[in-house]
Amino acid sequence: MKSHAYSHYSNATKQASKAGYDRFKADQLGVSVHFGLYSTEGRKEWDQCLEKIPRNIYARRRDLFNPQGFNAQEWVDEFVRWGATSFMVTTKHHDGFCLFESQYTDFTSVHAPLRRDLIAELARACERRGVALHLYHSLIDWNHPLMSSVDFEPARDFKAYTEFMFAQIKELLTHYGPIAGMLFDGWWPAVRATTDQADVVKQDNWPLTELYDHIHGLMPQCMVTNNHHVLPLAGEDYQVWEIDLPGKNTTGFNCLEIGDQPLMAWMTMLKTSWSWQPAKNGEYLSIEKHVDNYRGARELGAMLMQNIGPMGNGRLNPTEVETMRQVAKLIGTAKS
Repeated sequence: MKSHAYSHYSNATKQASKAGYDRFKADQLGVSVHFGLYSTEGRKEWDQCLEKIPRNIYARRRDLFNPQGFNAQEWVDEFVRWGATSFMVTTKHHDGFCLFESQYTDFTSVHAPLRRDLIAELARACERRGVALHLYHSLIDWNHPLMSSVDFEPARDFKAYTEFMFAQIKELLTHYGPIAGMLFDGWWPAVRATTDQADVVKQDNWPLTELYDHIHGLMPQCMVTNNHHVLPLAGEDYQVWEIDLPGKNTTGFNCLEIGDQPLMAWMTMLKTSWSWQPAKNGEYLSIEKHVDNYRGARELGAMLMQNIGPMGNGRLNPTEVETMRQVAKLIGTAKS
């Protein structure tokens, strides 16, 4: 593990097991999904922050979440058709809405009109097809009354909030069977959507040491990473690039240095957005670009994790499905 300017943020002593590393290295193509309240209206996943919507107003969207077209097995079967062997889903994005049942909040899909635990259904579907299940989980939570809102003011009670966060992570690691990986997002030590980032990081002091050792203790094979755009910290098992190939920084926020951990290139279908946004239908990347991304990742020994954005009704976007079917044929991963 390479030491660097942010290394002091974690002194974790545990890493994933050999079985976890071996599985991760064997998975060459994965699919990730951004799906949540923002999908209901076809909006960007950062919509609450960009529009400065107060948490009590945004919370009303829970009553609109009813994607009756969602079918976990259809999703996973389609991903397998593309040759994907791993899958990552947003358990909770920055808006705090959970796609799983939690005893610590009612801001979930189980308390929405849908009344279903999507993570449970997806976990079962992945198990049936032998697909490795990874979970995306936001560190921040704009819905939680003790945490910073969309204005990024200091948290009201950060210790109490992190206790809530630990409790939810334990739910995810104990209720859904084997979890192949957890990707955290929402801690930016170098760049963030507010000018007081340095002060916020100092005040927050995320307990990464305890978090990573906690996860590896509960689920030894779980590969942990953090989308912080710097070299991995102690307790992090792989290095991820957001909308870039390893060692590249076309986005302006990625790490140019490649560390000594396994690698992932995390790519989007739209140029810079993760969720379903019909207003941006003209901004899809070409099939050739996706092929180049896959081949570029594989040349560097990295897994390509291709993100898609299911539609508000819960079904996969036909445009993205057709694109990925064509890509799979060209890169030789397509399954019948």
